[in-house]
Amino acid sequence: MKKSKKTLLPLFYKKKPRRPLSEKQKKLLKFNLKKFLFKKNFSTKRKIFLEIGFGYGENLINLSINNNNKIIIGCDIYEPGIASTIDKIEKNKLKNILIYPKNIFTLIDELKRNSIDKVFMLYPDPWPKKKHFKRRLISKIFLKRLHKILKKNGMTLISTDSLSYLCAIFYEFSLNPNFEWANKDAADCHKRPLEIIKSKYERKADIERNDKYFLKFKKIC
Repeated sequence: MKKSKKTLLPLFYKKKPRRPLSEKQKKLLKFNLKKFLFKKNFSTKRKIFLEIGFGYGENLINLSINNNNKIIIGCDIYEPGIASTIDKIEKNKLKNILIYPKNIFTLIDELKRNSIDKVFMLYPDPWPKKKHFKRRLISKIFLKRLHKILKKNGMTLISTDSLSYLCAIFYEFSLNPNFEWANKDAADCHKRPLEIIKSKYERKADIERNDKYFLKFKKIC
C-alpha cells in the first residue's frame, strides 16, 4: 500500500524579538489575547477582511475603526506586535477584531471557502537574499490557498518597497488565471489606497528612500 504524499507548505517564519518581552507584554499575551482569539468553526454573516502579517497593528486598528460593521481578522506570529495590537484594541474598545497568532496556512485551512472579502498584506518580508527566496510567502501554493478563501471579485492588496519582490509578486500572480491585476495603470501602483495607513514599515521605507508599490489583485473566477 502506497503512502499518500504530504504537501509541504512554506513556513511563516518567526523572527526572534530584538529584546525580551516586557512584563506588560507577557501579561497581555497570557491573559488578554484569549478574548480576541479566532476560533475554529467561526461563522458570521458580516463581511470579513483579513490582514496577513499585521506587525504592530496600526492598519488593523484603522480597518476596525473604519469598518465597525465588518469582522477584521489579523494573522501574525510576532509576539511583541501581537501584544502591542492587543493593547491598542483595548484602548480603543474595539469589538470586531479577531487575532490568529499562528501560521497563515493553518488559518486558511480553518476558514470557510469563499468567505473573505478583502485581504491585506502590507510589506511582507522580502527575504532579499537569493538563498532565502523560498521563504517568501507569496508563491504558487500560497495563491492557490488564497483563491480558496476569497470570494469572487474579492480583492488582495499588497504593498512592498522591494523591487525584487515586486517582480516576483507579479510573476506569481501572472501564472494564476484566477486573479487579475486591478490597479488602473502603472502609476496607480505608487498611490497608497485610502483604506491603508502609513505603518511603521512604510515609515522605515521612507527613511531609506525606497520606492513603494501598492498592488491590487482581484479574484475573477
